[in-house]
Amino acid sequence: MGMGGLKKMALLDAQRRPPAWLRRLRETKKFFEPCSLHAGALGRSTRSAGSCNYFCTSCDDGGALCSGCLADHAGHEIIQIRRSSSHCLVKVADLRRLLNVSYVQTYMINGEPGVFLDKRALPGKAKKPAANKCTECNRGLNDADCLFCSLGCKANGIEDLLDFNITFAVDPRGDSSGEESESESETETETESSDDDDTFLLPTKSRKLGTSPGSPRQVTARGRRSR
Repeated sequence: MGMGGLKKMALLDAQRRPPAWLRRLRETKKFFEPCSLHAGALGRSTRSAGSCNYFCTSCDDGGALCSGCLADHAGHEIIQIRRSSSHCLVKVADLRRLLNVSYVQTYMINGEPGVFLDKRALPGKAKKPAANKCTECNRGLNDADCLFCSLGCKANGIEDLLDFNITFAVDPRGDSSGEESESESETETETESSDDDDTFLLPTKSRKLGTSPGSPRQVTARGRRSR
């Protein structure tokens, strides 16, 4: 391969990698804790008042924010963090303009698809072996066309897998966030939950997220067998 081809591959590889703010988001540990600045100042009209369940993707030093902090981030890209079974997730709709979540298993939260930020501990005993598993952590996946159980596993997968179809880059020609269309909204079971409860959310029924029909499932991994 010539120098021009190598430069093009390097550019494509850089473009598909996760943005810097995603690492900061994953490393933030204080979500759903009381805000040190506003916990006492805000009213208690909701049980999450004063709780840090927002994140600013525009700020390089951003951490967990509460609703009272948002006035200082006017005009910034803010996403709301949700929680299920003590694990953080984000609604796919909130990531539409920011991140391509294709190949990540989605779960329903209040009737809308969401994705977990990071992998979760595997259950001690599974009822039966899963036919489809996360490429990175082996968690069972409901959707046969998904490769990852979380954004964190996809970020790690981009490092491991030599497949340029796997990307975080949002396609400017259309919605590549992975949000399902109205005709694809069927789910196995939908569990209603508030933004910060501990109710487990069941995965959406099989459908491909943010990928064109016929996109290859097979990927080549460094030191791994091809799928």
